[in-house]
Amino acid sequence: MVLLKNEKNILPLSKEIKSIAVIGPNADDDSTTRYRYGPSGGKGVTVLEGIKTKLGSNIKVNYAKGCEITDAHWPETEVLPEPLTKEELSEISKAVAAAQNSDVAIVVLGDSTRTVGESASRTSLDLPGHQLELVQAVYATGKPVVVVLINGRPMSINWVNKFVPGIIEAWFPGVPGGTAIADVLFGDYNPGGKLTVTFREPSDRFPLIFRPSQRPNGKARGRGLTAPSIISDTG
Repeated sequence: MVLLKNEKNILPLSKEIKSIAVIGPNADDDSTTRYRYGPSGGKGVTVLEGIKTKLGSNIKVNYAKGCEITDAHWPETEVLPEPLTKEELSEISKAVAAAQNSDVAIVVLGDSTRTVGESASRTSLDLPGHQLELVQAVYATGKPVVVVLINGRPMSINWVNKFVPGIIEAWFPGVPGGTAIADVLFGDYNPGGKLTVTFREPSDRFPLIFRPSQRPNGKARGRGLTAPSIISDTG
């Protein structure tokens, strides 16, 4: 768990708040708590569940998914983006309403098993789908916003980094991940401050690297390109 940004000490949040919005495609999804090489069949703790348990019944929690990790025509839309559909606009409107009716908004974004993992190459490190439009709409409400990233590779979050005052990198946090994230948000755990990989700003400037898949037959699988996320400056 890494604290990427904490402008004007927005974190930790006070447990005395009256209401909180928990928004985003990864806010109430436990699929990334298990992922593919960990235990299967168990039930993970989502961020929404972790926050509700942390705050108890006296604090109003307003939840809205806002959007999916990817849109209907993914991965084609990563190269040829499409405008928001009426249904997607409606879901973002629900997220905006949740934020407007809350003291602070937690927006949980990132990856899913469709966007990261073995043989899941990408052509960009930007937030997939319409997640950027979601966080921009929530930010436009004027409410304090904290973004939590649940993801498996570095992401280009230039807009989020410029405007959103609080950013937490949670990676894939494991089965009790929602509890751990709630601990960080409300000051019961002090997160780290160093990344093990480089988060580059202009993700369109570095080349795609072709390499054969590490399989016995030596043949590449899927699209045959590994995304730039394998490149870092940590060495």
